[in-house]
Amino acid sequence: MIERLISAAKAYLPDLKEKRLRDAFEFARMAHGEQTRRDGTPYITHPWSAALILTKLHVDEDTLIACLLHDVPEDTEYTIEDVGEHFGDKVQFLVDGITKLSKVHYRDDMEARQVESLKKLFIHSAQDPRIILIKLADRLHNMMTLDAIDKPEKRHRIAKETIEIYVPIANLFGVWELKNQLEDWCFKALHPVEYNDIKEMVNASDYKRQNILKKTITAVQKILKEKHVDFVEIGGREKNIIAFIEKCCVQERVFETFMT
Repeated sequence: MIERLISAAKAYLPDLKEKRLRDAFEFARMAHGEQTRRDGTPYITHPWSAALILTKLHVDEDTLIACLLHDVPEDTEYTIEDVGEHFGDKVQFLVDGITKLSKVHYRDDMEARQVESLKKLFIHSAQDPRIILIKLADRLHNMMTLDAIDKPEKRHRIAKETIEIYVPIANLFGVWELKNQLEDWCFKALHPVEYNDIKEMVNASDYKRQNILKKTITAVQKILKEKHVDFVEIGGREKNIIAFIEKCCVQERVFETFMT
């Protein structure tokens, strides 16, 4: 596990202190001991997965270490001071911020104005944007493993909290990849039948089979090369489920307007 995380981090952090990241992983694994997730996996798989998500955002070394340790003060016998003693003041500050955010509570019956107030409290409670990023990665992995929770009402509450609090914050911070993934996992949790139907439609799409995206990128690259434009990087991605739905709804409204 740790080797995969180190490899992902070194891809953009050539000066990464491998031993420091390895020590944080071992400290977290030792601190959580025999604790397991609801799906039966060792607890360390959660902070490790969240840290791996963060490598895609190219976060710094302290953020990765804080992510690995983010549940230690709250769920183990080790304190925030223990974290600081082993990994320094900066990591302690980040982990302490995450611990404080866990005390910002959401209720399923909150009115719109209360939700807005909670989002503001959430943001203001985080004194460093890195704390928000860790919290978003933490929530994304929790959503990815939501099926392990037995009670449907609890799954519904967590998904509703995510769509009302975490998705807007991810959007505000411009973390589109996390926002899109959070939206899709929420839709799956709240509307599983519709999610599966649309997922099948997307997977069976002619556009996907014909690999239009790849062909388009190749064609654009050829044109740019002919024009001697060599400083442009071209990328592409498939729309997430929510974006697919939104586009279909917009097209349907445009069509209805045109027909009337």
